[in-house]
Amino acid sequence: MLDYIPYFIANIFQSGAYAICMLYLTGELSQQKKHLWSTCISFFLMYWLTITIQLHDDDWIVIGLFLILCVYFLFVYFNTSKPISQCLNVVICGYLIETICQVFFIVLYNLLHIPCNVNGYNDPVSLSVVVFGCLLLIPVLRFLPMRKWMNRLENISYSSSLAVLLILVILSAISLRYDKISLGLLMPTVASILIFSFLGVLIILQSFSDQRRKQAIRDYETYMPILNDMIENIQKQQHLYNNQIASLVHLADSYNDYDSLSMALKNYSNFNEIVVDNESYSFLHIKNKLLASLLYCKFQEAKSTDKNIVVKVNDYHYHSPCSDTEIVDIVGILIDNALEASQINDTIYITLGKQSGSDNPFFITVENPGPLVTGKFVHDIFSPRYTSKKNFAGHGLGLNVLKSLVDKYHGSITVGNNYIDNKDNTGQMQYIFFEIEV
Repeated sequence: MLDYIPYFIANIFQSGAYAICMLYLTGELSQQKKHLWSTCISFFLMYWLTITIQLHDDDWIVIGLFLILCVYFLFVYFNTSKPISQCLNVVICGYLIETICQVFFIVLYNLLHIPCNVNGYNDPVSLSVVVFGCLLLIPVLRFLPMRKWMNRLENISYSSSLAVLLILVILSAISLRYDKISLGLLMPTVASILIFSFLGVLIILQSFSDQRRKQAIRDYETYMPILNDMIENIQKQQHLYNNQIASLVHLADSYNDYDSLSMALKNYSNFNEIVVDNESYSFLHIKNKLLASLLYCKFQEAKSTDKNIVVKVNDYHYHSPCSDTEIVDIVGILIDNALEASQINDTIYITLGKQSGSDNPFFITVENPGPLVTGKFVHDIFSPRYTSKKNFAGHGLGLNVLKSLVDKYHGSITVGNNYIDNKDNTGQMQYIFFEIEV
């Protein structure tokens, strides 16, 4: 039993060095004071699992190393806020840094002809390698820009992390070819392959989530400047509006008879235009400012192509399980399709907000002149790669993405036809409408 004392002491130093190095690379070492007990408990579990693996990995050293890396990964993942792919990079880099510190003293002892048992820590010399390696780690982390290098590594795409996992899976499988296959080797090998494969799946799911988060950031970066410009323009209009109101208030002081005053009021025709214009921008009061700026952007886009958009808002303060960016995606896809399907001087009608008597919190209907709705038509428009554009511009993915978003929150999509009177009263136009409740 006494022979194992240097071994346990060496592993305490080694596990502590690995833990400190990995937490330092994440930049969250100082935050461990806030939850010290959970960190200590997880460190004890990491130390105990590492000792257990090392005591039983005589026949499967490579697999034992991979399982220890998995233990380190779990320690970093549960004690930091880093995503899975970054935890994997931290574990590999932290293990390499501390190992290099120990290798430095192993090489030094060999140059000095000091016998060193590299296969265990049951003697004072081997114990000193671990202790000195831990001490060397302090100036390495202090004076070398390890955190800076780590931040650069974090910017590498998810494909690099998946490549590392694939290499580990291949190495685990190859280890079975050069050793006698037994239950003692097969179980840890299969376990390591399953663990690395599971991590690969999690990294892929995380990459999809990260893409959605980046898309949300792009939406904010795209529409927030539009919203700021819109607010600035409205403030300018409001200033002009206030000036005209002030002029009207004092107009009576400038004319002595009714006829002159009436003629002067008629000359303020531009005032009526401003009132109508303000009415058409009622959607600016919507609580979702991203949606308001999107509608403003599409409103201006329609005007630039001699098309009309009429927006009716039933509820300015709706609540939806969808995020603001997902609402923007849904509305943007519907309006874009309506604009692409409309001709010059056509009018697109949009109604949004919570529908009275409905259990779903968000409702939108977009209507534009369109073809007759049939079962085949509905099936085709929601199919991937389907497009009705004559020049085949675009990818035909908009409505398919829309259906995925609505299905995600168990909403409903209704497609049908309406018939609306022409402005010139020459008859009725056939409209197609898309109604979304989510």
